Amino acid sequence: MTTENANVNGTVAEFFMLLRELRGISPIAEKMHGLLCALQQKPHLSGGAQKVLYIYLSLLEDGNTRIPLDARLLHAKWAQKWEGLVVQAESRDALKGYKRTEPYLDAGAFLPVIREGVEDIASGKYTRIIGNDATPLRLQEAHGCTYLISAKHLEDKGHIENIFVSGFFKEAPLGSFAVQQAKDFVHGILREGSPIHFDDRQAEVIARGTAQNLIITGGPGTGKTTVIGFLLWKLFESDAKYLNWDIYMAAPSGKAADRLAESMEDTLREISEPERSKNPRFADKLAKTSSYTLHRLLKYSAQKGGFTFNSSNPLPEESIYIIDEASMIDISLFAAFLQALPPSGNFKLFILGDPNQLPSVDAGAVLGNILEFDRNFVVKLVRSNRFNDESRIGVLAGKIQRGESIPFDAAAFDTRGHYWEAGDSVHLIDLNCGQSLTRREELRAVEGLIRKWTQKFFAPLLNLATAVNPDVPAKSATPEQLETREKLWDTANQARILSAERRGNRGIETLNQIVSETLSHSTESRFVGQVLIFNRNQNEFKLYNGDTGIVVQSERHGQLFLMLKKQSQFVFYPLSHFSEDCLESAFAITIHKSQGSGYPNIMMFLPTRKGHPLLNRQILYTGVTRTKKQSLTIVATPETFKAACETVIERDTGIEL
Repeated sequence: MTTENANVNGTVAEFFMLLRELRGISPIAEKMHGLLCALQQKPHLSGGAQKVLYIYLSLLEDGNTRIPLDARLLHAKWAQKWEGLVVQAESRDALKGYKRTEPYLDAGAFLPVIREGVEDIASGKYTRIIGNDATPLRLQEAHGCTYLISAKHLEDKGHIENIFVSGFFKEAPLGSFAVQQAKDFVHGILREGSPIHFDDRQAEVIARGTAQNLIITGGPGTGKTTVIGFLLWKLFESDAKYLNWDIYMAAPSGKAADRLAESMEDTLREISEPERSKNPRFADKLAKTSSYTLHRLLKYSAQKGGFTFNSSNPLPEESIYIIDEASMIDISLFAAFLQALPPSGNFKLFILGDPNQLPSVDAGAVLGNILEFDRNFVVKLVRSNRFNDESRIGVLAGKIQRGESIPFDAAAFDTRGHYWEAGDSVHLIDLNCGQSLTRREELRAVEGLIRKWTQKFFAPLLNLATAVNPDVPAKSATPEQLETREKLWDTANQARILSAERRGNRGIETLNQIVSETLSHSTESRFVGQVLIFNRNQNEFKLYNGDTGIVVQSERHGQLFLMLKKQSQFVFYPLSHFSEDCLESAFAITIHKSQGSGYPNIMMFLPTRKGHPLLNRQILYTGVTRTKKQSLTIVATPETFKAACETVIERDTGIEL
């Protein structure tokens, strides 16, 4: 493609192609842009205004809900995106062996266009598409700046703000003895030898949660879902009416919803037998609690193009709603759920999430935006049950979260070295070692590292998977067979390779290929012992995007099955039930896909070039905190690690409480 300034200063079509060829905008944006132009017949949109609309649509795809109509601010935001697109384009060129004769366009070339377009849009003459009444776009004044925002996102933002000021989330004082009483309550119902020990913040959740709706935040291992189980037990004890209320547990993904249901089982295991015998209805209530995706809870209807439960048809009263992984909920889904809550306020609501993890795929960073306002209906859990104060992995995660300077004291990878043996170990590996590697040299270095990891963690899967027979149902399985299934599952979840990228020498496609070829010694796409992950929902089987299983084989007729674990039970599905493209290898997964999961051993690959849009603190923090106590390996360079620590994803959501 050409990089001459004519693509910026020339026609609107050339401008779109410039963005499209660098993968900075999707084809659907062109249709949306065309619709806006068609609606604005007189006066016609100027070229500058149309180009700024393309920039708005491009930034919308990154999760922003609005753009500032200030040329300096908008250019700064756009320049960050453009420079990231250039880095990705240069990486693709290198992957293909393509050498450019001219450099890619500098972000500064967009400034004159942005100045012209912003001034034109802000003039107020495009009233058919930008106005206050039934127009798709609106102008919003906030903090001395005018923003361009869609009517839908402005409406969603307003609904969220109204819910929070309507009294659903009340700020209430905390009694002087309430925290200690909550601690005593938990201690009194725990089984003997239970490892659970609530700190003041966790006890505060129980003390406040009996009286008010709450947002509960904290990193992995801080006990967000654990404390909810004990809070429910306390609610049942404090007022018998709650035993007659329905409990709805939901999350943005099916995988997260399943984990939420499993957490109730974990709670029951920690409550003493005498306590459960004394309160059998309490235990039965928790054991039978179901989980949903938010879309299933609200009953999304494709035919209606919306949710069955909404402001006109609210969710049931006298119910307890528990929403997990709130950082992954986009602004429109968040607004739809809050609008569907019973207007009487006769319900309980507990929202859980970690604002430091990656935000939602779609627009907005709602949880993080809400937490900017210091309110006492928010309880922040800080003590990790996963790592103690001396933990190397825990200390590293804390420094990343706080944005502290961290030296990347990396070493070269030694194929004969001993790695991943000691608990709580951090391995920093620089495959480049200050040198510029050719693509082939880099691939050889990656292969050496991955093969050693594969022999350590994935090779045992082959024999274990061969010993599992899916023909035997769980009720008929011997204790030895059940033990083998459990061991296979545990082994498969001992380790995972994470990467920010899908393609390239360090992307998950290449990494999975290396692992598969090392294990199977063939080019077969499916083999016994392979770990597979669903990349889209299989609703007819109640299997969801992100669910993971292991391939096993029938002894009777040689058919391949996928073994999964659903709420403590192993289930088997013939692989033939699923299309080939809905499953992919999961020895390596993207950091985005890993969100909400955890593994004792993690190896994480960061992008290799500064300025890459996936080289940021949220990516790094999410990857590091997937580690459960054993070992963490980060493959990067001092420059890219530093860039990841210092770069923060900033989405403009605009919620004001």
